Amino acid sequence: MAKDVSTTVVTAGDSAYAWGAIMLVASMRMSGMRHPVVVGAMEWPDEMKRRIVSLGDVTVVNLPATRQCVACQKPIMMANDAVKTDWVCWADADGMFVGDCSEWLSGEDADEIVIRKYSPVPPDFTPENLEIWRRDVERVCGRALAKSRYDTRVNTAFIVVNRKWRPFLARWKRQLDSVLPSDVGIIMQHGTAYFQTDESVLASLLCFDPEVPMVTEKYKANGSADPSRYFAHFAYNPKPWQMWNKYATRWRDLAYSAADWLVAGGFARKSDIPRPFRRGWWPFYRCIAPAAPWIWRLIKLNRRVFG
Repeated sequence: MAKDVSTTVVTAGDSAYAWGAIMLVASMRMSGMRHPVVVGAMEWPDEMKRRIVSLGDVTVVNLPATRQCVACQKPIMMANDAVKTDWVCWADADGMFVGDCSEWLSGEDADEIVIRKYSPVPPDFTPENLEIWRRDVERVCGRALAKSRYDTRVNTAFIVVNRKWRPFLARWKRQLDSVLPSDVGIIMQHGTAYFQTDESVLASLLCFDPEVPMVTEKYKANGSADPSRYFAHFAYNPKPWQMWNKYATRWRDLAYSAADWLVAGGFARKSDIPRPFRRGWWPFYRCIAPAAPWIWRLIKLNRRVFG
């Protein structure tokens, strides 16, 4: 397969997501995906920066520390000056590529945004929330459509858009800063209009902003076109480099292969690899995977209480 060099892959994370970003890039390189990568790093140790740069054609952009979730930096990173290509692909740092996904990293139409629409329609897509979105888009952008152009919202774990839409990315960031608290986490309170933070804000623009790329009807990065090539999104907590949860265990062989590739290539020592990514620890993590979300909550609570 000819390699598409017209796209830059972009991701970002704080220090807790450094290993996720490394595994994301490792999954690309071991599958032959040679696209340039730009990584937004918030408070990463220098060692982790060096490690991800060593994977080749990776640029690290240092992000200022903020209490706002790193997901709100997506539009800034996608429009970063380090991105030199015609297309930019955002991939969440808690995901990996299965196989050579080069074909999915650029769009077929520069006037479209490649992003997955939710199906079925999520419960927070209500007339009341849509009206809040419409009013906020009109207030921040100066105008808004009277009626939503879509009947569902979108998932922002994987996005592909052409550089011609940088003004739209700037509006996305402006909207994020306008409607979300400065200390917002990745998820707000259920029932709020912007429950999914960056995702909800992007959806509000795609629904009501008059000048936006149209959402493609040919989303293929979920394996619908080829089940052997897709973007795997771990989604839920804890993340695999912290502890395997039951949902993510379906991709453990992919993670093990990437970890082995890192060690074999001299990018990391076996002792550097997080324990959940070492094959020998699988019996232990398999046993606790069903209870991992609750175990992880207790660990985080203990850290908050006792430091």
